[in-house]
Amino acid sequence: MAPLIAFLILLAQIQCSMGEVYIVYMGKKTIEDHELVTKSHHETLASVLGSEDLAKGAILYSYRHGFSGFAADMNPGHAKALSKMPGVVSVFRSKKVKLHTTHSWDFLGLDLMKPNGILQESGFGVDVIVGVVDSGVWPEAESFNDKSMPAVPTRWKGICQIGENFTASNCNRKLIGARYFNQSVDPSVEDYRSPRDKNSHGTHTSSTAVGRLVYGASDDEFGSGIARGGAPMARLAMYKFYEESSSLEADIIAAIDYAIYDGVDILSISAGVDNTYEYNTDGIAIGAFHAVQNGILVVASGGNSGPYPSTIINTAPWILSVGASSIDRGFHAKIVLPDNATSCQATPSQHRTGSKVGLHGIASGENGYCTEATLNGTTLRGKYVLCVASSAELPVDMDAIEKAGATGIIITDTARSITGTLSLPIFVVPSACGVQLLGHRSHEKSSTIYIHPPETVTGIGPAPAVATFSSRGPNPISPDILKPDIIAPGVDIIAAIPPKNHSSSSAKSFGAMSGTSMSCPHVSGVAALLKSLHPDWSPSAIKSAIMTTAWNMDNTRDIITDSFTLSYSNPFGYGAGHINPTKAADPGLVYVTTPQDYALFCCSLGSICKIEHSKCSSQTLAATELNYPSITISNLVGAKTVKRVVTNVGTPCSSYRAIVEEPHSVRVTVKPDILHFNSSVTKLSYEITFEAAQIVRSVGHYAFGSITWSDGVHYVRSPISVQVNDFIRA
Repeated sequence: MAPLIAFLILLAQIQCSMGEVYIVYMGKKTIEDHELVTKSHHETLASVLGSEDLAKGAILYSYRHGFSGFAADMNPGHAKALSKMPGVVSVFRSKKVKLHTTHSWDFLGLDLMKPNGILQESGFGVDVIVGVVDSGVWPEAESFNDKSMPAVPTRWKGICQIGENFTASNCNRKLIGARYFNQSVDPSVEDYRSPRDKNSHGTHTSSTAVGRLVYGASDDEFGSGIARGGAPMARLAMYKFYEESSSLEADIIAAIDYAIYDGVDILSISAGVDNTYEYNTDGIAIGAFHAVQNGILVVASGGNSGPYPSTIINTAPWILSVGASSIDRGFHAKIVLPDNATSCQATPSQHRTGSKVGLHGIASGENGYCTEATLNGTTLRGKYVLCVASSAELPVDMDAIEKAGATGIIITDTARSITGTLSLPIFVVPSACGVQLLGHRSHEKSSTIYIHPPETVTGIGPAPAVATFSSRGPNPISPDILKPDIIAPGVDIIAAIPPKNHSSSSAKSFGAMSGTSMSCPHVSGVAALLKSLHPDWSPSAIKSAIMTTAWNMDNTRDIITDSFTLSYSNPFGYGAGHINPTKAADPGLVYVTTPQDYALFCCSLGSICKIEHSKCSSQTLAATELNYPSITISNLVGAKTVKRVVTNVGTPCSSYRAIVEEPHSVRVTVKPDILHFNSSVTKLSYEITFEAAQIVRSVGHYAFGSITWSDGVHYVRSPISVQVNDFIRA
């Protein structure tokens, strides 16, 4: 009995002391042997838990490839003790992570039929390895076939991890690797314990980035065409973490760590953690820093918390942060009102399956509100319920609507908060149309409408426009670094998804999704093309090429608009602009930033940015001095001069002249204003000085402009954002 009692006592001690998953970050590896790195982690944790056996049982992940650290179950006291130990950079709780096409690539100018261009010249991204950190992959999807693809690159070190309904044979010359990370997942979560995708997100993003050509793809016959990724000949490696209800940073950090070891070239992460205000407690920022150290460009979604300011996430300067935009395609249906003379245009939602055309009854809750309380037992059976949201915060309760027996939903575009399961057909109408429909109700709160069959329309404008949901700047952690960096298509993007019955026999299953999760892989696909075209370019050079060649105009030749305000947007909405793949292939000049620069930048921020174990010296690099492709000054007092260095990657003998668009009430001076390059002079610096041009009362407003360097062929544009908090008399 004595051994049993001792065991029960020990088990009770463990259960009482272990409660949360903490991440212990130890910076750059000092030991190359992976097993010795893990052993050092056991020893470190054992020093606070009391034994190595307890430490081995508590550790979920040992991060030992791209950097050093571990994730483990422990209590706050243990975490505090570890944070004070030599060699430990930071200790923080593992937070929950949110997961954030037939036409979009044509809209971006990537024409399959052209005899030359970035697609053809890059070999369609041949042999570039794109790692996707997401919800998994459906390997049978036609987008991941490997017909005519060459052998897997010999530099690849990854594996095809077997698991539930997933074997080594599910990988091929296209899907060359797949891993899954579920150490922090609750056992009750219903998902494949394997790299196989259950919720569609990962399959969708992967095929958007690197999917092969699939003819006749559509979402319920909407948007029919050729589905393809940005880099159809690039290789795919999937690193699965689990859906947002159970995902923790510990899993994502492990995914990034293995991606570094496996040898990916580009890392695409359509996920993030909200309300993170320190880089040293942001698991994605930490992992991404070490990926960049290893020559890997990290592209990440900026989040879906728009249109509110300072909601942007994944804001570290070493990450290419992506916002979402619309494209020039829409899915429209005409709704005719009871007078048979008035009609309005509606947009079917992505949940279009079962959308019925023809004559329908229409009903609504009190004042057009659609909550359980306002519906108040209203009988909706066989009718479309009208939800007119006069307040952005007013929720639309899908479950209450379905419980009341509705056939479908008509919702105004002012709605921002939708709760419940989206299982009914939904049509989105302009708010003015919603008011008209509401006015046509009878005193029994009932009337009729006629819904015409929806159709796909292309060539609409203005496009692109910043999506309402796309998170906005300014950067909440480092306001002198502009975020987002870029926008890309993220509204109604059609790409591969698992078949509805999860039968592997269906290889042609596609669906439309919206979010910065969809815009992120568009940029990842373009980055893969650039990496194939310019294999010697660093992550920052690729990032610079994408940013400095971006469009800031829409297809009506006007400034990009904001879908929420319907007025002009600004760099806090679109960053440097909308991605332009063709121009990015030949940017002329690039702004190169090294990992050492990023480390010095962290030193300037102090305690909120501990990325490397080595202590900061007196040398730091302020955010305004980081050699970034955009310029932001969040607090201009008096005059401010910043320096930038450009590297010529175009014609060796060339001269570039500065073209300045001054922010309102700000005087801008550039020295020198002409840069002369030749075969031996490939890098040149310039200084740009900002000062208030007239009396400006500080009310916390930004002014925007740009500096463009041009040789007559290339236009290397950097957006400028300045907030004046002082003035100089003109």
